[in-house]
Amino acid sequence: MLDKISAAIGLIAAMGGLPASANARTSSLAEADNKTVAIEQLIQSEMAERGIPGLQLTVVQHGKIIFTGAYGQANIETSTRVTKQTVFPINSISKAVAGVAAMQLVEAGKLDLDAPIRTYLEALPESWSGITVRQILNHMSGLPEISDDNLRLLDGAEPEAAWAKVQALPLKLSPGTKFDYTQTNYVVMGKIVEKLTGKSYADFVRDRQFDAVGMERTRFADVTGATTKPQEVQLYTHLTLKVDGMKTVGVERSKLPFARDEPWTEILFPAGGVRTTSTDLAKWVIALQKQKLVNKDSLEQLWKPQPQKDGTYRGFSSTINGYGLGWPSARRADHPAITPVGGARAAIFIYPEDDLSIVVLTNLMGASPEKFVDRIASISVPGFSVEK
Repeated sequence: MLDKISAAIGLIAAMGGLPASANARTSSLAEADNKTVAIEQLIQSEMAERGIPGLQLTVVQHGKIIFTGAYGQANIETSTRVTKQTVFPINSISKAVAGVAAMQLVEAGKLDLDAPIRTYLEALPESWSGITVRQILNHMSGLPEISDDNLRLLDGAEPEAAWAKVQALPLKLSPGTKFDYTQTNYVVMGKIVEKLTGKSYADFVRDRQFDAVGMERTRFADVTGATTKPQEVQLYTHLTLKVDGMKTVGVERSKLPFARDEPWTEILFPAGGVRTTSTDLAKWVIALQKQKLVNKDSLEQLWKPQPQKDGTYRGFSSTINGYGLGWPSARRADHPAITPVGGARAAIFIYPEDDLSIVVLTNLMGASPEKFVDRIASISVPGFSVEK
């Protein structure tokens, strides 16, 4: 109940502060509490329908966190509950973090988005000479894939061997022509960051983003092989991915969730190695919008969907139908959104026109929270309506 009262007060503050009269105050409290209850009922319904073991939610409005909640189980086997401190992997939302790192280097005069990547990594193959930094950030480089959807590196090789192997492969597409999502793009971006800063990618991001924002529970994946990760969720899935070569060609679905292991390596940190909480991510979003990490022009470049050579736009689905510099987006007339998603289980939706952001983290691959985030927004913002 205390959480609900706090959320109610936050919602009232977001709507313009406490009213003067006792009757108005009572009415606003009831309205805010009704919104809190509606959000929690929606979350519980979606968790039950989708078989989601555990979930965190944070809502930001007018630059402030107005609601945060933790639901379900972080670990089914140990009956460990999700708390607001529980850490979740966010997979490809990490690419948005890498995009910010790139723009920080642009602002420092160290990186040119339209320069060839061989300007910064001279030893790359001649066939990669026409690829620009912008093209790796927006997935229009045509580079071959270094990792499959089960995070198995090329030919099962160790990281540096896989890096050598991928450079020997032909390009999949002519650079700059089509959107083709590959982890290799962000492996390259990580190596560029390290070359320009003289630091490991993880150290640069930790210094310039996590510590700068006060993201106290945010870190990169543990690559030491430790089996115990305090306050980190166990990952689950109903899906067994069928992979042919480096491409997923189908899935098998089980009725009950089973544990999923994701063996991250440092070479993939820019592509998907971040672990965090919904509250920490909300702080990061607020800092970005207040231009504490990059300036306004940089943020606009990050978020702006990049067209293919033929002028059309591509993304992951009919809803997430654009891609900027590490940042997917929902290009639509009503309530357009910036939509980083990861692992089919984590999503950030930023609605610039509504001054609203929603962060949903789950521990189920296949939960696809991007499919119900708009419904949370419709509770938070009067008159918010989009097609289901």
